[in-house]
Amino acid sequence: MKPRPNAICLGGPCDGRLTRIHQDVGIVQVPCESSGRPLSIAYRITSRRVHHPSSEVPFTVLTWADAAP
Repeated sequence: MKPRPNAICLGGPCDGRLTRIHQDVGIVQVPCESSGRPLSIAYRITSRRVHHPSSEVPFTVLTWADAAP
């Protein structure tokens, strides 16, 4: 069984991608594809939460780590 997503990426190459994270703070690597190549993109875990229609529980917001603060 595939694990349920609990986070959503905002900004960057994986914008809108749902993913599963297992930590509360820091930076995580999110698997993504660009031009058919698999990549791992850095996203920062935030304290923000958003509701998504696929889940009753709000998702953690991940922001693109390469974006200017």
